Amino acid sequence: MAMDVASISTPPGAGTSDRPQRVRRFWGRVRMAVTRTRLEYVFLVIALAWGVAQVFIVPPLQVPDEGDHWFRAWALTDGQFTADRQGMITLPGVFARTVDLYTRLVSDSRGLPVSLEGQAGFSGYVDLFNSPGPAGIVSVASRVSAYGPMGYLPQAVGIGIGRLAGAPPLTCFYLARLGDLFAAVALLFFAIRLAPFGKQLFTLLALLPMTMFELASVSCDALTISGAMFFTSLLLWASARVRLRGIDVVVMLSAAAVLLNVKPGYWALVLLVLLIRPAQLGGRTRYVAFVVASALVVTGVFLAVFGLTTTGARVEAAGGPQAQLLFIAHQPLDFLRILWSNLVNESFRWTLESIGVLGWLAIPLPPAFYLFVVVVGLVFFLRMREEVSLQLWRRALLAAVGVAVFLTLAVALYAFLEPTGSERVFFQGRYLAPVWLLLLLSIYGVRFAQRQRGVLVIVGALLVMMVQNMHTLISTYYP
Repeated sequence: MAMDVASISTPPGAGTSDRPQRVRRFWGRVRMAVTRTRLEYVFLVIALAWGVAQVFIVPPLQVPDEGDHWFRAWALTDGQFTADRQGMITLPGVFARTVDLYTRLVSDSRGLPVSLEGQAGFSGYVDLFNSPGPAGIVSVASRVSAYGPMGYLPQAVGIGIGRLAGAPPLTCFYLARLGDLFAAVALLFFAIRLAPFGKQLFTLLALLPMTMFELASVSCDALTISGAMFFTSLLLWASARVRLRGIDVVVMLSAAAVLLNVKPGYWALVLLVLLIRPAQLGGRTRYVAFVVASALVVTGVFLAVFGLTTTGARVEAAGGPQAQLLFIAHQPLDFLRILWSNLVNESFRWTLESIGVLGWLAIPLPPAFYLFVVVVGLVFFLRMREEVSLQLWRRALLAAVGVAVFLTLAVALYAFLEPTGSERVFFQGRYLAPVWLLLLLSIYGVRFAQRQRGVLVIVGALLVMMVQNMHTLISTYYP
């Protein structure tokens, strides 16, 4: 009887014996592809997928102050670069119902509810946004009139495209969100790409839930956060160059003028120009001219915006920023006492909000998630193996600028949002992303296992505990 040759030469099971090896080879290729992929492209894919989904998942007006930003962005497409001297902007009559419902709800200190279902005057977003209103225009008091127009340009582009195509306001609203998202993601993409070190840190902070929630909205906070992170990365990149060209200087000055004036309070980031060395610019004279020019462009743009947006209504309501700044200047210790009290009492809430408290700061994430972020962050810093050749003076400068930004933010928030003599500084966690970035960059790559630095960290932690303990005792026994 003839025998099948194949049955003799191939032992049973031989077809599957090398399957584990093929699987290992496959996952090896996947792992190699992942490790070779540039981190900014990983960010781009995740941020766009996450952000675009969130643009349509989150109902309109559910991001803090989003209605105010929406009104301001639309007004910009009508040529209203600022509010008028009474703090008012004008909108088409179709906005009447949205303005009425939104202003009525935000007058409540709790902000908008998680759902508008059941609210008087609400029968769906299509009806709210697109129903014909009264003929002519409606006027609305702008609660974001102190902000310059720079933070609304991407949203205005989206709205402008929709208006040219004849799209209704609700469609324009989503186009405004998409414009904001794309602009902010582009800035963060280049921030990660330019960063000479800490790309992982930039990526992690850029993808925090709170950051992504703002990016996928009409809020100018998207450009504030991404612009501050881009400016930080740009200056770190510039500080690592052997020689800076004229075009590099122009880009840095332009970025300082525009991105540090999206919202008041981030001016201290301009101090990062001190990372540059005179030799990179061709001598001490050019260096001094560059530093002075950086300060002047930031200050000049702020003063121009401040002059154009100061309204009689704001002065009458709260004494105006001028009165607040005079209070801070004449009683700096009282202001620092107020700020310290807020920091002690609110720092935990600010930290949670920095990670992510969504909606109108009314939708917390699961407690386990916050713990996860903290644990991952600690492991990341303790086990990070990236070589960072950053001199001690530059680490100190990054930390100092982080503290300075916190202080200028406090001054701006107190001056623009609080009446004179208020005991509150109205911080929210989303404001602090650039501050966290600078503080974390200042210790990025430090080998905590090294004995000398380990001792410094322990001593620093002990001093913090001592100061906090003494503060608690003094405030308790000597109120």
